[in-house]
Amino acid sequence: MERKEFGLLVAMLREDMDRTQFQLAESAGIDVAVISQIERGVKKHLDPDLLFRLANSFHLTTIERREFFLAASGISEGRIIRQPSAALATDTIDANKVLGKMIRIIEQLHLPAFIMDVYSDVLAINMPAFAFFQVDAAMIANAHSIPGGYSSVRMMFGKELAIRSKITEHWDAYAVGSMRFVRENSLRYRTKPYFQYLMKAFRDPNEYPLFERYWKMVSSFEQDREANVDVFSYTHTDFGRVTYATATTISITPHGELFLNQYLPLDDHTQSLFEHLLNKVGKGVIAPMAPWPQKKMP
Repeated sequence: MERKEFGLLVAMLREDMDRTQFQLAESAGIDVAVISQIERGVKKHLDPDLLFRLANSFHLTTIERREFFLAASGISEGRIIRQPSAALATDTIDANKVLGKMIRIIEQLHLPAFIMDVYSDVLAINMPAFAFFQVDAAMIANAHSIPGGYSSVRMMFGKELAIRSKITEHWDAYAVGSMRFVRENSLRYRTKPYFQYLMKAFRDPNEYPLFERYWKMVSSFEQDREANVDVFSYTHTDFGRVTYATATTISITPHGELFLNQYLPLDDHTQSLFEHLLNKVGKGVIAPMAPWPQKKMP
């Protein structure tokens, strides 16, 4: 991320907390002129203590901090991956090959699994996961034509209340954990036009009535997460009490990370439920779903 883009990211993080440049400077113990220089992209050298103070002031989680510091390095996404040469061969440079390999993996899994990009758009989902989330056919039919149509954010926080209507106990814990994943893994991409396009839709209370509350809540949530692992336990209207861990495998591409999420049962009931869903719907994958790596803005 080059300096002007990083400056825009800092401004967005500041505005997300409803702070002025002066308030951020006061909170971080940094001269307000320095904040202005950073946001305008004219400050070329960003020393570690300065970045540390900003990360603290933004209340970033551990994973968000890692993404923030990487963004400040000035290295673009395309240069993070291994570069091909006459002596070295690598498939990482080919984003479609990477996605194809991940799709073949979730096709063979016996557990619910799906693949998302850094914008939380679902690119592919296996049949057990499709059955577990009870995705409505109407949501899929119009997904291509509305902002965030394929996003996991729509399933969790959209006006359809697709997941909220099914969880009768411990919804807040589920929503916070899910939103934290969205925030942490999108941080380096929040300046991209597609992310801003999504946020405009997500912040419309008529379309996404639950979004803003949980987006804000994550930064003030005391419990941090140091790895891409969460444990969920809640009561589902159709499935009863379910308890599982999310295990995330990350693939790095020139267009941002891809996240393969699979659900690992943590009790006998949930294991039996996942086995029942597999026997009912079988293996298989629904793909392609959201466009990738080129993002469309209808």
